[in-house]
Parts: sequence; structure tokens; C-alpha cells
Amino acid sequence: MTRYSSLAALIAAAATPAVLWWHSDLAEAQLFLLLSALLWIMHRANIARLTQGTESKIGGSKSERAG
Repeated sequence: MTRYSSLAALIAAAATPAVLWWHSDLAEAQLFLLLSALLWIMHRANIARLTQGTESKIGGSKSERAG
């Protein structure tokens, strides 16, 4: 929909602990909650580019990526 692969990865990482918790896999949910938090921390630059509208899109032109 948005062609932002980084946004898709962040959404999937955020949803995984909730889905695991929903399925009563509490130990795995806790592990993935930690991993998801680390992923979000490590990708602060991507998140900043997403909020600024400067993150490159899948299949975007080189001018889109540079801008």
C-alpha cells in the first residue's frame, strides 16, 4: 500500500508480540516484545525519515531515494 518496506517491518515487529500473547505463547511474546523494542530503537533514523516523508520506497526512482 505505501511501498515502505521499513514501515512494514516495524508494523510486523510491533504486531508479533500481540499475536503471540493472543495465542497464549507468553514466553515467546515477552521475548519478541524485547526484540521489537530493540528493533524500534535501532531503527530510529528510519522512523525519522518516515515521519519526515523522506524514506525511500520500494521501486522508487533514484531521485526519490536521494531526496
